[in-house]
Amino acid sequence: MGSISADYLIETRIANLSKDIDALYKDVGNDEASRKQLMGVILGAMSKVESPMETIWRIIMSPHAPAALMVMIRSGVLTALVSANKPMTATELATSTGTSSTLIIRMMRPLTALGIFHETDVYTYASSPISELLTAPPLMGGYQFMFDLATRSLANMPRYLEKTGFQHVDAAPGPFQDCNNTEDGMFQYLIKNPKIMTNFNAFMAGSLEERLDWFNTWDAQSIIINGAKKDHEAVLLVDVAGGEGHDVQAFGRAFPDAPGKLVLEDLPPVIDNIKALDSKIVRQPHDFFTEQPIKGARAYYVRNIFHDWPNEKCVEIMKQLAAAMEKGYSKLLIFEWILPAKGVPLYPALLDVNMLTLLNGRERTEDEWSNLLTQAGLKIVKVRKVSDEAEGLMEVELAD
Repeated sequence: MGSISADYLIETRIANLSKDIDALYKDVGNDEASRKQLMGVILGAMSKVESPMETIWRIIMSPHAPAALMVMIRSGVLTALVSANKPMTATELATSTGTSSTLIIRMMRPLTALGIFHETDVYTYASSPISELLTAPPLMGGYQFMFDLATRSLANMPRYLEKTGFQHVDAAPGPFQDCNNTEDGMFQYLIKNPKIMTNFNAFMAGSLEERLDWFNTWDAQSIIINGAKKDHEAVLLVDVAGGEGHDVQAFGRAFPDAPGKLVLEDLPPVIDNIKALDSKIVRQPHDFFTEQPIKGARAYYVRNIFHDWPNEKCVEIMKQLAAAMEKGYSKLLIFEWILPAKGVPLYPALLDVNMLTLLNGRERTEDEWSNLLTQAGLKIVKVRKVSDEAEGLMEVELAD
């Protein structure tokens, strides 16, 4: 029997690895944390297999496909092709959208290579699951919002930091203000630009559907319900800056018999604009930089708010909450990213840069969280994380 060649053995191992990945994907398909963990391993493996030159060129060329996709969105080509539900030629797409057929052909080249569209024949294209999903309002809005504001601010960030002598950004003005020649923060800017605000709101509404609920991930019974006051005026949970109340409403439906009131707080325009909310939830207009009106609640819940703000502003918000808390009873629940000190996964690492660029904010490590809370007279008593690939919950109390 002849010896098996080294090339054959390598090809067999690669084929077996591919099968293992397929099998693993099926096994973790319904477990988001495990799926993200698998994706992190695969991305890590890619960084080892890809040559340094390939990595550099991939990064150099990374802005091009997103720009081409934005052209297909704004021109109406994406919507037209998905709506057709059949292959269309560049000429047909040009006729239906008024876009140049030559432009369509050139923009489609990187997008078909990436699988965003399929090239079914010469200059003939069909939608894919990616482009079909992209037509959903949250993703269409999110893509346009990020491209219009984040991408421009990111491109400007090196020039802005060069002007500052490459000092860390922890207050306005930052890259966003510099890029858009404005003194407004991002949220004030959105109010003055309704089209971008519409895209942002669609993006945020869609993100609510994908994220974890803290009370389904961890034991809400032991965290806040056990030991909660049962008198008529007692407040169980205050959702601080909770938008239209997605989280607090979901909590109320999950625990209909929990004692105490549920309160939703946000700025007056947000509260006044709520179209649907369970009647048992109290609506409370509130600016979290001012005195917290609900005193001695069992829990004050804050989700993805602090990452919008630089450290100094976070401490201001935390002090207002601390002043309202009852010693030995009240808890502050912070549901945000808790970055590891080493080996931060790609998505939260990129999100941290995004927050710096748009809002002069940041994602934080546990030590950074602890430092801010200490300045506000608070302390972390427990940290709960599914993995580094997802947000975590910090249980916080008044310091001794």
